Amino acid sequence: MGEKQIVDIIKSKAKEIEEELVSIRHELHKHPELGVELHETHDIISRELHKIPELEVQEHKAGGSGVIAILHGGKPEGKTVLLRADIDALPIEEEVDSPYKSEKQGCMHACGHDGHAAWLIGAAKILASIREEWGGCIKFVFQPGEEIGRGAMELVKEDHVLENPKVDMAFAAHGWPTVESGKIGIARRYAFGCVGAFAVEIIGKKGHASWPEQTIDPIAVANEVYQHIPAILARKISGTDSGIMSVTYMQAGVEKIKNVIPQICKFGGTMRTTKRETMEKMAVELKNELRAICEVYGAAYKSDIKIHGGAVENSPILLDQVREAAGEILGQEQSYIIEGDNLGGENFSEYSNRVPAVYMFIGIKPKDKAEIPGLHSPIYQFDDGVLANASSVFAMLGYQGCMGMLENS
Repeated sequence: MGEKQIVDIIKSKAKEIEEELVSIRHELHKHPELGVELHETHDIISRELHKIPELEVQEHKAGGSGVIAILHGGKPEGKTVLLRADIDALPIEEEVDSPYKSEKQGCMHACGHDGHAAWLIGAAKILASIREEWGGCIKFVFQPGEEIGRGAMELVKEDHVLENPKVDMAFAAHGWPTVESGKIGIARRYAFGCVGAFAVEIIGKKGHASWPEQTIDPIAVANEVYQHIPAILARKISGTDSGIMSVTYMQAGVEKIKNVIPQICKFGGTMRTTKRETMEKMAVELKNELRAICEVYGAAYKSDIKIHGGAVENSPILLDQVREAAGEILGQEQSYIIEGDNLGGENFSEYSNRVPAVYMFIGIKPKDKAEIPGLHSPIYQFDDGVLANASSVFAMLGYQGCMGMLENS
């Protein structure tokens, strides 16, 4: 069967199952769950996967809520491709009324992971329907815990998802509110950054605000550290590296007590960059500034600085091939390269740091809207109209990857 015929069959099958995928997403949306305890989510996904002929479904992975489904092609030889969807929700109260509104108070799919799960189920259905046309192996990975930096490491280290058979390439995507529906954007290099966090407690000497000389003001110390952060980025980090260090909270004193300098000031925030070594340098320099400034003031401090994961770097070899493969489904003008790096966080890096990989941004912004609510918003809405196309793109990547049409080295 020719390539044009395969594309037509993939698109036709996606259209055939579109209403089914919308129904699956709505069911998942009504039953959101947090972290790695996704029992209802796990059961819905497993139920749908068990309906697919020839699919081997491995349940209760990644600590209990992950699912791995393996599909072997009907031809004798081929590569192994991993397709991944994250499936956890967020601790946010949904403010959009709909027939499928979240039934769990304080919890909703505000990042579209219900859509990610649905489109990957769709890809599995499509690829199973044409399994005699390709060889090799496809692993459909439904990962819990992405929002809390969990799931991926467990799948890689404990469930050995990249082995037996060894994965040759991996693909993932996110519904993206700044990309128009019907289009796919792919970052030229970094789809997501390396993410770190810091929490600091400055310990001073409490006293009456009328006699500040008898105190050690922890707010003044914290403020000076804050003022030195731009210098860390400007003078301690190479100009060829991008880095962000943002203080996102600062807490001290009691609002109703205006005449007391407190003993404690706490502050913290996030660090973002594209290279782990740059992140490690930022962490060292922040500690150095803390130590030096606290010594000048005579204050003590406690700090907790963590690096959560690496950057998601798209394979330069696969990049244009993936764009073209997506373009075969959507139209070449609808699939494009995004210049510049995104410094959000995503633990797909656990896969992309080990095998050639590409992470895509699938548009969910309706054409008639200038903008829509962003990710993690209580009024976030996923565009059901993208599910069929997204399933088709994943199916195309699985097919071409297994057939050796995507060169990974």
